[in-house]
Amino acid sequence: MTVNLEVIAATGEALAQATGQAQAAHIQPEALLEDLGVDSLTLLELVEALQVRLAIVVPDEVTARIRTVADLQDAVGQLVAAPSSETIPKGTRS
Repeated sequence: MTVNLEVIAATGEALAQATGQAQAAHIQPEALLEDLGVDSLTLLELVEALQVRLAIVVPDEVTARIRTVADLQDAVGQLVAAPSSETIPKGTRS
């Protein structure tokens, strides 16, 4: 799957913030999140930041399968590209 630049930038920035590594943009996609110091709590924080930034919802079962930077980018990329059936048109919120 081809990941768009917005997703790459968003995941890079979120990883930099979560890990404290200023050079997150240079992390290889095949890098294991565990090797970058991302534990399960940090992964949840990372996913939450991406959900807010990109206006998506990452299901728990998808989050549970994320092991590498590429897994994260692919999961987020698929959700960004997918049409949302949960979108509420402006002005219709109760």
